[in-house]
Parts: sequence; C-alpha cells; structure tokens
Amino acid sequence: MCGPESNAFIREFIPEESPLLRELRDFAAVNNVPILRPDAAALLRTLTALKRPARILEAGTAIGYSALLLSEAAPEAYIETVELDADMAAAARRNIDRAGKSDRIRVILGDVTEVFAALSGPYDMIFLDSAKGQYIRLLDDVLRLLPAGGLLAADNCLFYGKVFDEPAEAPHKHRTIVANLRAFLSRVNLSGDFDAALLPAGDGVLAAVRKDTSHAAC
Repeated sequence: MCGPESNAFIREFIPEESPLLRELRDFAAVNNVPILRPDAAALLRTLTALKRPARILEAGTAIGYSALLLSEAAPEAYIETVELDADMAAAARRNIDRAGKSDRIRVILGDVTEVFAALSGPYDMIFLDSAKGQYIRLLDDVLRLLPAGGLLAADNCLFYGKVFDEPAEAPHKHRTIVANLRAFLSRVNLSGDFDAALLPAGDGVLAAVRKDTSHAAC
C-alpha cells in the first residue's frame, strides 16, 4: 500500500515539467482550475510517447495544460480539444499561441457530446477529462472514432473514491455522476471492445486499447 513515504519516493520519478507547463500548473492551483495531477500527467505523457499518435482528440481543454502536455509527448501529432467554457477556451488558445503550437492544436468551443457526435475521425488517441458523468455518453462516439489499436485514456475515474460505493450511498448531488462513471468503467471493462486497466495515478486514470474485433465470431 502507498503511504506518505512511498508516495514521496514515487514523486521523485515524476519528470520535471517544461517552464510553461509549470506556469500553468501554478496558475491552476491559485485559480482552482482542475488539471491533471502530477503523477497522472506523467502517466499520460508516457502513454502518449509509447503510442506515438498522429491524431489526438481531447474532451476538456480547460486552460490548455493537458493539450500542451500531449503535444510535448507527441510533437508531430495534430490535436483537437473540446471545451464548453468560452473563457477557458480563450485562455487555452492564448497559452497554445505562446507555446507556438497553434498549427498543431485546435481548440473547439462547444458541448463535448455534440462535438464528438459531429466529428468523423479516426483518431489514434482519445483523452477524456471533461464532466465525469458524460463519459458514458461519449463512449459510442469513442468507439466510432477510435480504430483498432487506438488508445483511450480517461482521468478522474475514481472520482475522489466515490466510485467505490454504490450510487445510492453517494451524496445526493453525486449519485448520477457515480452511477454514470461506474457504468462507463463497467462497459469499457466488460464490452470486449478494449484491453483496459484502471490505474491509481492521480484521481484514477483509465488506459484502454481498442481491440480488433473485425474477425470476431458472429
């Protein structure tokens, strides 16, 4: 089990971030902007570097931290990232401009369920970090947009430990989110469409590779 000493030891292996990412992390901490925790960010960077995707789709841009992290891990990738909040989207565009990445990162302003439904893909990697209760609503489009061998990653899948309990046991305001998140995790795990693992980095990171089901028995 991980205690304070083991967590401190693990943190020693988290790579140092670029100056801009450190600046964005500090800004997020001061302004209560939710971004990837350092260990989850390190895991996402490693997964991206291993996958070497050419096209990435992200749900939940915020101030652009994770889109820039993905771009650092896959410098040749073209990234489309979806954000509902206009102020956040504008801030992300400014940060992406500062990084000189405007030609490789496109911020799409809109509701993620509507935007995903309108996209045609395919994408080599999809990263979900938007409203947790929407993950299950996005899954059909994820399956449509992600080819065999494609990587799905999703953050905050433990929802501060609330997914461990039945939805009825969660605070009333969280019950729908918990029910939807548990349904998402169960479907990814049991559908046969993915090889998946739920990892205890950050607030829980799901990593799943889309299986090739084209030769599956009818």
